[in-house]
Amino acid sequence: MKNGENEIDTIIFDVDGTLSEEVSWLKLTDGLGASSETHAQIFAKFKNGELKYPEAKQKLISLWQETGNANKGYMEDMFRSWNLKGDAVETMEYLKASYRICLMSGAVDLYVKVVAEKLGIDHWYANTELVWDEVGNLIDFHYFADQSEKKLEHFYEYIAKFGLLTCQCAVVGDGDSDIALFRELPFGVAVNKQPNSELEALATRTISDLSELQGIF
Repeated sequence: MKNGENEIDTIIFDVDGTLSEEVSWLKLTDGLGASSETHAQIFAKFKNGELKYPEAKQKLISLWQETGNANKGYMEDMFRSWNLKGDAVETMEYLKASYRICLMSGAVDLYVKVVAEKLGIDHWYANTELVWDEVGNLIDFHYFADQSEKKLEHFYEYIAKFGLLTCQCAVVGDGDSDIALFRELPFGVAVNKQPNSELEALATRTISDLSELQGIF
């Protein structure tokens, strides 16, 4: 596909809301057997400054640990049981035949790894790294408050690794964490499940279903 005079070689995909329907952070909390409402309250207090990052993080880790399910085996099995959008696999198979694909997500790394494996994608980046003890229990995680800029950092790392140019890349996403990539890349497709006016203003195209990408790329 050409974007003006530039040949698009690579497509960067978000995960939550783009390849899946849900916010994986809240679904993870529910799946562990904890309260996603409590999770949302902790995050809201962190965002508005009522809680500093270390305190908010510890509250969330404790919320997860108290379920007794916050271990690598349980969480990986849970992630594998989650469904992607109904047209995700078919669309990705179509695109992989002609394009290099990379996932860049604000979700936790274990989940993004599982999604990449389901879709047969070799390259992925996650903004949150889970930390396990020697027997696989969750003890910590590393999270970046500016999710959008962290994705952009991953993007530059990725194109440097493969000797790509920004003008050769397109992005598909749906939310605030994708805005920096939409600003930087020449071609962006917004997945319009829940309209994001800033993202749509930056987008080259807007779609409702992933299968529409087969008529774009």
